[in-house]
Amino acid sequence: MAYTLQAVGRAHTGWSAGIFPTGPAYMYIAYLDESGTHSEARYFVVAGLAVFERDTYFLAQGLDQLQAQYFPDATAPIAFHASTLRSDPGRKDDPYTALTTNQRHELIGDIYQRIANSKARLFAVAMEKACMTEDAYGRGFEEIVNRFDRMLARILRAQGEPQRGLIVIAESSYRENLEVLAQRIWSKGHRWGETYNLADIPYFAPAKSTRLLQLADFVANAVYGKYESGYGRYFDQIIARFDQHEGRMHGLVHIHVNQRECYCPACLSRRAIPRPEPE
Repeated sequence: MAYTLQAVGRAHTGWSAGIFPTGPAYMYIAYLDESGTHSEARYFVVAGLAVFERDTYFLAQGLDQLQAQYFPDATAPIAFHASTLRSDPGRKDDPYTALTTNQRHELIGDIYQRIANSKARLFAVAMEKACMTEDAYGRGFEEIVNRFDRMLARILRAQGEPQRGLIVIAESSYRENLEVLAQRIWSKGHRWGETYNLADIPYFAPAKSTRLLQLADFVANAVYGKYESGYGRYFDQIIARFDQHEGRMHGLVHIHVNQRECYCPACLSRRAIPRPEPE
C-alpha cells in the first residue's frame, strides 16, 4: 500500500525521542461506525477497531465462517448488523428470518467473542447528547483520530517500527461533514495538535461491503447499550480489547454531565491515573 509523501514527512517531525526507524512502515487500519442516531437516544457513540493490516483477513474470515455455520444455504455474503440481529424476528425486511431468537443471540455472542479473541484495539467515544454543544460525530471522530495517532506513536516508541494509520468510516448521512472535518485535521491538525502517523485522509465505504465495518458496528452497538441503558453483557465481553497503556484506558472516552461521579471503566481509569486530556 502506498503512503503519501506528506504523511511520511509529517511523521518524521514526530520522532523527537531519538528514534529514527528504518525499514518498511506497517499499516494499522481503523474501521469506524456510529450508534444512537435516533432522536430518542440519550447517547451518541462513535466507535470501532484498529487492526494490523495482516489481521484484517483473519477477522473477515471469522465472520465468513459464522455465516457458513448459521446460514449454510446462503450463496452470497450476508451483512451482519447488530441492532437488526437484536430486534425481534419477523420484520418484513429482516435478512435473518432463518434464525430463531436463541440462534440470533448465539450468533451475536459468537461475533463479540471473535472480537474479544482478536488482536484488534478498540476505540469508542460515548457522548451524552444533553451536554454536547458541538456536533457529536465530529467530536467523537476527532477524539478517535487523536487517540489512534497516539497509539501508533506508542508502538513506534516501544518497538522502533514506524506505524502508519488509515481510517475507514461506514457510509452515512454524516459523510459530508466528516469530509470537511477530516480535511481540516489533515491540513491544520485537530484541537489537541497535529497528527503524525496517518497515511491519508479517511475513506468511506458501505458497511455491507466489508466485514471489518460490520465488526465496528458491533463495537458501537455494545458501547451504546452500556451507556444508554446500562446493558453491559456484550460491552463486558470486549472491554479488554480497548486500547490501554500502563493501566490507563485510552481507547474509551465517556463525555457526560457528571464525570466526577461516574464509575464506568473510562471515567475510573482517568481518575485513578490523572493526566492531561486527551492522550
